[in-house]
Amino acid sequence: MITEYIFQLKTGSTLNYLIDTNRQYGEETDRMSHRFWTKLDYNQCGNCLLSLKKYRCCPTAVDLEDIIEEFSSFLSHDQAQVSVKTPEREYSKVCDIQTGLQSLVGLVMATSACPTLSQLGALAKFHLPFATTEDTLFRSVGAYMIRQYFIFSDGGQPDFTLEKLKALYNSLEDLNSAFTERIRIASRSDANLNALVQLGALSFMVHVSLEDQLRDFRNTFQNI
Repeated sequence: MITEYIFQLKTGSTLNYLIDTNRQYGEETDRMSHRFWTKLDYNQCGNCLLSLKKYRCCPTAVDLEDIIEEFSSFLSHDQAQVSVKTPEREYSKVCDIQTGLQSLVGLVMATSACPTLSQLGALAKFHLPFATTEDTLFRSVGAYMIRQYFIFSDGGQPDFTLEKLKALYNSLEDLNSAFTERIRIASRSDANLNALVQLGALSFMVHVSLEDQLRDFRNTFQNI
């Protein structure tokens, strides 16, 4: 499935990205020439599950390489009209660049070959650009509970206490922190960094206060 992001900048120029959410990462791509900050052992995540014996580069960094380089000189507060086109619908929003970039980077990361990030594949399939913290919480828990239903239906032991979801977002928090350091060297300004910081903040909110935030949804479901 192809998702298209279009950034129409105030300068009159346009940046266009076609994201194949079903793309594969193989040895040929791994062995191609890439920028030094994409190397797997460059600020490698502490919880990385990939082996240096098999991977030369970080698949997520390679997927983001061109995007990070193109946005390296942009300021977070620079304005743009960001349009997102999926096979089912289109979205458009006038916003600061970091908001649009956060959505784009989040989609690319969730559909990369990283074993940790790929656990967000269900959210990527039903991608929601410009998602708020509330949107993210609702979609994350909803997708996770659907998965638990299928585990239960297949005779497995479901996790209705959300313990494994909290553990996943704890891992994502660590990953986002390490990945931010990876691309810091590739960014001359702050748009890339702030987009990743915002992604990390979403992971942090889910990790540290999941129960508290879910209480805010109680009234929504009270009469359903």
